[in-house]
Amino acid sequence: AKLLEILQTKHPKAQITQNMCKVFKEQYGFVSDTKDKIEVMIPIDGNPTPHDITMELKEACEILIPPIVDSIKKLVSSFNPEFQERLRHNVLLSGGGGLMRGLNKRIEEGMKAIGGGTVTIVEEPLYAGANGALQLALDMPGEYWQQLR
Repeated sequence: AKLLEILQTKHPKAQITQNMCKVFKEQYGFVSDTKDKIEVMIPIDGNPTPHDITMELKEACEILIPPIVDSIKKLVSSFNPEFQERLRHNVLLSGGGGLMRGLNKRIEEGMKAIGGGTVTIVEEPLYAGANGALQLALDMPGEYWQQLR
């Protein structure tokens, strides 16, 4: 929604949808410094027109960082103090965010305020949730499956 809002403000004649913005974020999303120019085709009056969306995309993606860091801070502070440091150095990033270039490093920067930490991107971040659920299902005792009927 934020990328759509930014692009509509900067390019009022561009014919852009929320789904197009979602695709742009999934394909090109980043929060790190880049010298690469991100140019996409967005129609104006039905004519595909190139648009440099590098800065708009970065701005839209960066709004994710503060809520993630705040959630980590709240979660860590709810744990026994003896385990907080280990927890801070074992943060796993999965889902679509795991594909966003530089997100893990920017979260680590935000965690410096609580003593630092390490953020690792899991293997196959897009499928990590499904893979975990599958593993739980495979490890579940047979009698549990009977309760599902």
